[in-house]
Amino acid sequence: FPMTSAADSARPAWVREIASWPSEELAARLTFLTLLFAPIGDWYITPAVMVLSAAGLLLRDLWRSPWLWTVLALLSSIRVVVDWPMADNHAYLLAYWCTAFAVVLWLDDINSLASNARLLIGLTFAFAAWQKWTAPDYTNDVFFLTTFLLDDRFEDFAVLFGGLTYEQIYLARDYLEGDYRSGPAEVGLPLEPPFAFQLLARLSTLWNLIEQTAVAVVFLAPSASMIGRLRDPLLLVFCFTIYAVAPVASFGWLLIAMGVAQAVPSVAIRLWYLAAFGVLMLYYEVPWALLLVEILGAK
Repeated sequence: FPMTSAADSARPAWVREIASWPSEELAARLTFLTLLFAPIGDWYITPAVMVLSAAGLLLRDLWRSPWLWTVLALLSSIRVVVDWPMADNHAYLLAYWCTAFAVVLWLDDINSLASNARLLIGLTFAFAAWQKWTAPDYTNDVFFLTTFLLDDRFEDFAVLFGGLTYEQIYLARDYLEGDYRSGPAEVGLPLEPPFAFQLLARLSTLWNLIEQTAVAVVFLAPSASMIGRLRDPLLLVFCFTIYAVAPVASFGWLLIAMGVAQAVPSVAIRLWYLAAFGVLMLYYEVPWALLLVEILGAK
């Protein structure tokens, strides 16, 4: 990843340092950070993964070791088997990604990591989009209408943008989680949900369908094609927007690490990916929706 611009000498030293790293090295380091920030597995997996990730991050050339990635691939795969069938979606993707790193290093073909990253991202989004487009309870907004009520991680977001109060959400949740067949119950929502809440669910559905389909198309398209050049911008838009609401930063960090591996040779794009990695940390740690609710006085 050579620096070729005439303005390179004017860049801060840390920018020049980051720009000098091979894309594969930066992707590896971001993967290690992901495993340290969001440890995986139970007590017999987590310590080993964290030690290996810390070693790969601190020891300059250890990221090139196929043995390191083979062990990480094995541990992440064991985690999926142990959690079967309830493992998170990105648990599978992590196992595939570590395996891809191991294979290209064993074959001494590190340059093929970029094509592996593009295919993994493209296929992940393609299958996700296909599942959503073919699920009636997703396309008719039922998924978000219920998720915003049942999942307490979305309470503040629903109050902020859905025209609901916390009391309405709690009453509706009690009703939805209870045995509604036993008789009438007091619910916090009218028979017809508020328009703002319906609109929020509709926009959330459409945004997910359109954005995930678009990412799948551009990543599976030929790299030299016109739409193939939109890979990095669309993936960055997805990470900046979706993970502001969805509390799964580890999935976003993994996508960013893979995005860096296949990114166009641009310092600006690389810095945007690093910025996204940091912003996802803020999304994860700072309750921005709750803060806005309190500032605006919503209840």
